[in-house]
Amino acid sequence: MNISFISNLLTVSPLLGILWLVLLFIACFICVHITRLVKFGWLYQRRPYEKPKPPEQTEKKAPEKTPSAEPVYYIVERKRKTRQSYSEPKEIRFK
Repeated sequence: MNISFISNLLTVSPLLGILWLVLLFIACFICVHITRLVKFGWLYQRRPYEKPKPPEQTEKKAPEKTPSAEPVYYIVERKRKTRQSYSEPKEIRFK
């Protein structure tokens, strides 16, 4: 009878560990999903109160261009062609 009692103690400890592990997982699972639902509900409730601003009734016109005395030049970079062949390397001497 004494031997069966010791074997029961050895098997109960891992079973209790597995039970607590499952309970802890379920508790964390429920807490995470409740938190996500609360966040979703909070964002959903905030949405109706934020009304979009009506567009302004005044018409905005582009500023009229005044002719300048000097012409305007734009700098445009040209694409450089890649070289197909290169010259021989030059020797550089430092004194």
